[in-house]
Amino acid sequence: MESLQVRTGEIRLQILDDAGEERGIFKFNPSDVKAAQNFLSIQEEFEHKYAEFQEKAKHCETAAQQASFLNELVDYFESLIDSCFGQGSSQILFGDAKTLSMFEDFFTGITPYYQKASEERIAKYGVKAGK
Repeated sequence: MESLQVRTGEIRLQILDDAGEERGIFKFNPSDVKAAQNFLSIQEEFEHKYAEFQEKAKHCETAAQQASFLNELVDYFESLIDSCFGQGSSQILFGDAKTLSMFEDFFTGITPYYQKASEERIAKYGVKAGK
């Protein structure tokens, strides 16, 4: 039987936990224009919410209030990531961790893939992904 391979641009990254153990494989497609738009949207949302968190944290009077708000914020971003990259993506990426720094690491690590895909689209087709 003959076959045809269609290259979609999907990237597969092995995700390791702090101990170096594989947590899973994270798949995403920075070449997909709609996926790129979704990624940009959640990145902007993170930046906005992070600033909001910093302001709200100042008004939390107890450590318990701060922890509760942080947990709410992390859950919110995990749901955004799952909606953008597929259910269970945040579990593969972050496991059971609940820190804001993990989102910064995620965006810092994944953004170059989207930038490269955008540059390649511009070079090949003269088209930018954007809003």
